[in-house]
Amino acid sequence: MRFFKLGDGPFYVFYTPYHLPYIQIASTIGRAVILSDPTVVPIAGPVCEVVTIAKRDMKAGDRLDGVGGFCTYGLIDNAAAARSVAALPMGLSEDCVLRHDVLKDEPLSLDDVMLPHGLLAEALWQEQNARWPLMT
Repeated sequence: MRFFKLGDGPFYVFYTPYHLPYIQIASTIGRAVILSDPTVVPIAGPVCEVVTIAKRDMKAGDRLDGVGGFCTYGLIDNAAAARSVAALPMGLSEDCVLRHDVLKDEPLSLDDVMLPHGLLAEALWQEQNARWPLMT
């Protein structure tokens, strides 16, 4: 590794300064369909979650605009910690309506919002939680 100017070791970081999802997605889908093989899955279920944080002060009745919107951003948290406070997963935040005022940089919980009815994402999230209950 010293020959490639990666330092004296014994630990090395292999860094790739690019990511080619348009090439990698085909092999990922192929493995899932042909081999029923998930490519990146934690052994014992989820270990982290992306929780919803307010980008600005918001008022009761405001509608959240979801991932990449102007209302909220996501932060990664330990799954057990996120579930212990019923943190609103970022993936469920779109079209949620606030029940009360929220301050900038405040994490949102499921109790802070009214979820839209009939979300497939919510049903899948609940199935995930039932399949891999966290031991806290």
